[in-house]
Amino acid sequence: MGNREYDLKFTLKAQEDLDQIYDYIYGNLFAPEAAENLISNFESKILRLKDFPYSCSLAIDETLKQRGYKKLIIDNYIAFYLVDDNKQQVIIMRILYGARNHKDIL
Repeated sequence: MGNREYDLKFTLKAQEDLDQIYDYIYGNLFAPEAAENLISNFESKILRLKDFPYSCSLAIDETLKQRGYKKLIIDNYIAFYLVDDNKQQVIIMRILYGARNHKDIL
């Protein structure tokens, strides 16, 4: 692990999660400003992982923990990610509402 920043990659599912969160807040809750602010908050916190990929704790669930999943809490949501040191890459696997059953989704 050197001083080089890690690349950031989103799985298709993680990108879909972001889109659905935005669409729900914007369209269903009729809160465009809240949707924009939340996405901006997601971006700023996730971008920090490029420099500090190990700054977050492992997932609480034992199965996810054994698979190396880390969790980044962003407001009421959790971004689950993996770190690939060989490729110097942080892979955002999913972004889920905090109250959901994560083990069955990941």
